[in-house]
Amino acid sequence: MSLRINLLKGASVLTLSQALVAACTFLRNIIIARHIDAENFGVATTFALTISLVEMTSNLALDRVLVQDRDGDSDDMLGSAHFLQFIKGLLIALVLFAIAYPVALLFGLGDKVWAFQLLAVVPVLHGLMNFDFVVRQRNLDFIPTAVYDAVPQIMILFVAFAASLLLEDYRVMLAVILLQATMQVLLSHILARRPYRWALRWSLAKRKLEFGWPLLVNGFLLFGIFQGDRVIIGSLYSMETLGWYSVAFSLCMLPTLIFAKLSASLLMPILSRSCDDAALFYRCGEFALISCVSFAVLTVVFFGIGGHGLVLLSFGEQYLQAATVITWLAVMQALRVVRIAPSIIANSQAHTKNAMIANIFRCVSLGFAVKLGLDGAPVAWVAATGIGGELIALSVSVSLVQIGPGKAVFVRSLFQLMLLGGVLCYVAVALLSELLPKPDGSLTLALLQVVVAGITALLAALLLAITQRSVRWELTKVMQNRRSAGRFQGDLGSKQGT
Repeated sequence: MSLRINLLKGASVLTLSQALVAACTFLRNIIIARHIDAENFGVATTFALTISLVEMTSNLALDRVLVQDRDGDSDDMLGSAHFLQFIKGLLIALVLFAIAYPVALLFGLGDKVWAFQLLAVVPVLHGLMNFDFVVRQRNLDFIPTAVYDAVPQIMILFVAFAASLLLEDYRVMLAVILLQATMQVLLSHILARRPYRWALRWSLAKRKLEFGWPLLVNGFLLFGIFQGDRVIIGSLYSMETLGWYSVAFSLCMLPTLIFAKLSASLLMPILSRSCDDAALFYRCGEFALISCVSFAVLTVVFFGIGGHGLVLLSFGEQYLQAATVITWLAVMQALRVVRIAPSIIANSQAHTKNAMIANIFRCVSLGFAVKLGLDGAPVAWVAATGIGGELIALSVSVSLVQIGPGKAVFVRSLFQLMLLGGVLCYVAVALLSELLPKPDGSLTLALLQVVVAGITALLAALLLAITQRSVRWELTKVMQNRRSAGRFQGDLGSKQGT
């Protein structure tokens, strides 16, 4: 079967699973937010921030190296990854337990130290993961990954609903986090074909650490980038403010995280396998760039037009202040999506320092955000600081990426795509924001706004994509293959009939 067909099948499977993940995560947050007030939702957000700290600052990418490394499918390589994951989980659990008290004090939640300490169970559970299902991505078999991502999210919806009825406060999020981690570990063992085992080989562990240490450092930087503004708001503003800001942030970040995971799972194996073919590698890299910029346009147009209506429909009037920052956050997330392209190209070549160095520059904006927070500036100003930081980080990431002789063409394509995408976003958002009536509490108008935003965003992204010659060429090839397959089946049927 051709690489193109495998890629399309993998994209279909992962897109479906990530759509389910997005829907379930979205519904879970709505269930929790609708059953507790904004202040309790702010407290619940601090638990999510703490878990995010654990996950982002312990990212050795042990699952990614099993896909990227030439010996990634060997038993010893898998066993070595399991051993490192277990040790990492224990160490992170100890650190998390130790910092529970100061973290609680930072957010003004000194009476809830026990809850932050309980979260230390999560990295211990993650340390028992079986990565065998990830290895199958090497052969573009994404079904196990899709099942692993989607099933726990579906099950956790029922947990969130039951916990919301029983607890009715911040403890709902605590129950969801712990049970979701348990489900993920159990499912990783169910999906595995090979038994869970350890392999204590320093040479293999060294290769993983060499691949993963820049990503580990990058994880600390990513926490500051992804969650730094919420930490600032949670510590310098009220829990209620953190609650509605987190609504806007989670709405904008959800599609970004899904797209990033989809891109890594789908494009990493393709790029890694084509590293020795310069022409194919460049085409894959160009496809990654077009996909990222097109999705960035979709994000900005959708939230720029439909953000107010989406907040009203999903979380209710008590969180409507989220609409005041949602466009700023959408632009920031869109720039982060564009940065996925050079980052994943670099990772496929085992150049994992690219994202780390870019994120060092990205963190510069946090200093401005802290200053604004200390001065009591509007929350929207804090949100807007991330846009400048993402532009700087994107420039650094592109300057570091290695694409051979096609680098100049790649940079020119990026500039042209961003210029055209920016024009599309401005025209669409400015025009339709004036034409569409404001919901102002009306659910019907809110639904109209969201539907129009979704259609417009999809059209804008497709328009940007089809302006690229490489996309038109790929579409032509797919159509030709489909016609050829249809003619072959027709000829075969006629022969069998005679």
